[in-house]
Amino acid sequence: MLYIFNNIKRKDIYDLIVENNIDKDLLISKLIDFGISTGLTGNLYKKYILYTLIYNDNSYTRSIEKGLKSQGFSKYIDLDLKYFYELYNKKIDLDEVLDFKFESMIGDKHLVKLINDLYDKINGSFDNFKKVIIDFYDKNGLADMAIYKAFRVDDGVLKPIKNVLDVTFDDLIGYDEQKRLLKENTLNFIHGRKYNNVLLYGESGTGKSTSVKALLNEYFKNGLRIIEVYKHQMEEISKIINKLKNRPYYYIIYMDDLSFEENEIEYKYLKSVIEGGIEPKPDNVVIYATSNRRHLIKETMADNGGVFDDLHRSETQAEKLSLAYRFGLQIYYSSLSPMQFREMVKELALRNDINIEEELLIKEATKWELTYGSLSGRCATQFINYLANKEQNND
Repeated sequence: MLYIFNNIKRKDIYDLIVENNIDKDLLISKLIDFGISTGLTGNLYKKYILYTLIYNDNSYTRSIEKGLKSQGFSKYIDLDLKYFYELYNKKIDLDEVLDFKFESMIGDKHLVKLINDLYDKINGSFDNFKKVIIDFYDKNGLADMAIYKAFRVDDGVLKPIKNVLDVTFDDLIGYDEQKRLLKENTLNFIHGRKYNNVLLYGESGTGKSTSVKALLNEYFKNGLRIIEVYKHQMEEISKIINKLKNRPYYYIIYMDDLSFEENEIEYKYLKSVIEGGIEPKPDNVVIYATSNRRHLIKETMADNGGVFDDLHRSETQAEKLSLAYRFGLQIYYSSLSPMQFREMVKELALRNDINIEEELLIKEATKWELTYGSLSGRCATQFINYLANKEQNND
């Protein structure tokens, strides 16, 4: 019987393990599937036991994650850990999964490293087993937020985004003031000072989304995590925040390319969450959004006194502008000037070892911009990618 550690992941495997008459073929099949899906190799049986422990979401692991010591139930923690220790060392004839070798294309390198490190630290005794597991909780908390930088919402459940683009602020050329404001607000947030919800707005391809990803990579070690939410999930934001408020991390609820058409009402849920709901937003959650529109909600001629004017035009305008005004910090990303675009192209060419005379480089970049895009960082990057591929094909 498990007293505390009873939240078992992949419970179908666990149920087979604890049966009196184990269906070995079925267990082997499920462990192999576990190995392929996670990317784990070697002793899949023991690594599954470790997997169930590091993902065991219970009152004890939650308290350890928040830096609290267990009070009054140490006996039951020991009983549960001894039970898992006995399972871990159970003599079981499963040769096919005790030295499993398979190069998985869908595995998770973060999870693999975490479990392999734990596996290597365990030397046989219960005291060592217990210390390795509890040290993990002390250092990392629960495995989901310890491993992953970003999450998306899937049917109300947070699912990790396993591959986050590895960009830094150095990759975003220019926009120094925008980066300064964004970093300053985020540092205030994770250090418990006053902060604002943030709207990054401006032309497409100017680096708004890149800036948010760079924030995540820079401050992940400080406990920053991102929860990506789409427009159709606005109604779920309150439920998501409720799951986050007692975790010892700092969460950006991130909405990319946010805008609403006139007939869409999902923005009302967002307004309520940002400011005005009965339950205040917890201090470990902030809202960041990017948009090509500053005012987020589409306006019509009628809103501005056109021929289709309504009787309460000022109220209509105020309603549509009120969402944007709830973002206390609004950061504008402008298009590049022709000179800034040329400088960005030259810098990107240098970073990518593009060997071409400067005069020809600028001439070709100008032709590219006029034909394919705009004066933006995205357009400059696409041009450099084109040149790099062209050079590679010529070699």
